[in-house]
Amino acid sequence: MNSSAANLLGVEGQSCEGISFRQFPLFNFITDKIQEALTVPDEKTDVIIYQERHFEVFILPFQTYSGNNLVRLLFKDISNFINLEKELLRRNRELIIINTLSSAFITSENVDVAIEELLKKVLLITDFSSGWLLFRENDSFILKSAAGVSERLKKGVAEGGLTKLCADLIKIRDPLHFLEARDVSQNDVLKQEGFSFLTVVPLIYNNNLLGLLFLASQRKGEKGLDFDAAAVLSLVGNHVSLIIDKIKLFHETERLSITDGLTGLYNTRYFYKQLDVEIARANRYSHSFSLILFDIDNFKFLNDTYGHQAGDDVLHELAGILKAVSRATDIVVRYGGEEFIIILPNTPEQETVNLADRIRMTVEKTHFLANRTAGVTITLSGGIASYPRNAADASSLLYAADSALYAAKAAGKNMIICSKAGT
Repeated sequence: MNSSAANLLGVEGQSCEGISFRQFPLFNFITDKIQEALTVPDEKTDVIIYQERHFEVFILPFQTYSGNNLVRLLFKDISNFINLEKELLRRNRELIIINTLSSAFITSENVDVAIEELLKKVLLITDFSSGWLLFRENDSFILKSAAGVSERLKKGVAEGGLTKLCADLIKIRDPLHFLEARDVSQNDVLKQEGFSFLTVVPLIYNNNLLGLLFLASQRKGEKGLDFDAAAVLSLVGNHVSLIIDKIKLFHETERLSITDGLTGLYNTRYFYKQLDVEIARANRYSHSFSLILFDIDNFKFLNDTYGHQAGDDVLHELAGILKAVSRATDIVVRYGGEEFIIILPNTPEQETVNLADRIRMTVEKTHFLANRTAGVTITLSGGIASYPRNAADASSLLYAADSALYAAKAAGKNMIICSKAGT
């Protein structure tokens, strides 16, 4: 043997002559193949791991001139190649995961659809059958997407069935949490789904907890994850966190683009887009809808008396009243200056009049700027127009509402007037 083989066996070069090869642990991996090669002269190869090193072994039988069958053993250290291959496979897997998850966000313009696609791809990559995403909003968690679970679980999550579990997991602050069947059975919401194994991945970006990713399996006998699977989940969690942060940023940017900065109501850009949508919907389903155009009476006097900052504060407070009194389906818009407009989908004129008067009377009774003065009162004038009763297109509808508002102003203010126009 050469010096490298002696070092590997842990002996002096000539001190092991005459000793059975079976006494050396290194040869235990290939004892059978050595015996076969001595019996039937045929070259053999094998790959073994010894002392944390990888070797490709060549077993080469030959015959001496005297007819003795011998075997030559060559050990080729391929540890570097194996490590390189593992690293390449790992990086390739990471790239596949990153590209797969990223495509969910890149290919969808709708944020909710992007989140649903993201969860589906996570389940595909991790080979779990069920999963759901909880987004953190203030001190609570909101269910944003779920796949492979029952409506019962969704309802249980919405009603706070996982609140304590989420709070406990946050306190532990581990990068991954594993719950086996015994742990899962202690939660009523999870127990009813029959999960045998549950993994929870905290979604953290820039030290901020964005949410929790739950991945569950119903396969019986499923137990914990090995190191490679845990590494994949960790990578998935990191990248999902990054994508969710981008989704939230995109959502916030989108919100700001359609929101009035002072009042928080929708702006005119969003209004004109939704007005076209409502006209198309009304035409398609033979529905009607209405507009209420409000204007604050004597707003210039208020600004001149209390200052423009006070005027801005009144606009902000008024926006809150408009949102509170309007219905959830109504679209409340700051139309410009001290004007506000509300789209009331699928609403005839008389219902619109009732809501407009309710808003007008609420505003009349409200004391604005109560935190800085004894409080001031304002009144609103309003004009109502309905589609298709008062107009055949968007511009005509707006003109009809504006004309009705002008009539309310001319008639003494603090009143609601409906358009008399007809199509």
